[in-house]
Amino acid sequence: ITFCGITMKNYVEANISHKSHTTVKYTMKMLSSSSETIIFMFLGVATVNNRHVWNTWFVFMTIFFCSVYRIV
Repeated sequence: ITFCGITMKNYVEANISHKSHTTVKYTMKMLSSSSETIIFMFLGVATVNNRHVWNTWFVFMTIFFCSVYRIV
């Protein structure tokens, strides 16, 4: 999905009106803010959970893939 979005960005922006571009831009910002809020809500619920299982491999892979995604 990320690769498709990066690839299609130039083509889509050239083929939609300015008003549609503005609508898409602010809709995506709203969706990203909502998604971030939901993620942090789940993180908070998981933090107060009584059972914690530490998985070092999962932590390292998560940090690695988040870093790669941020670079892209």
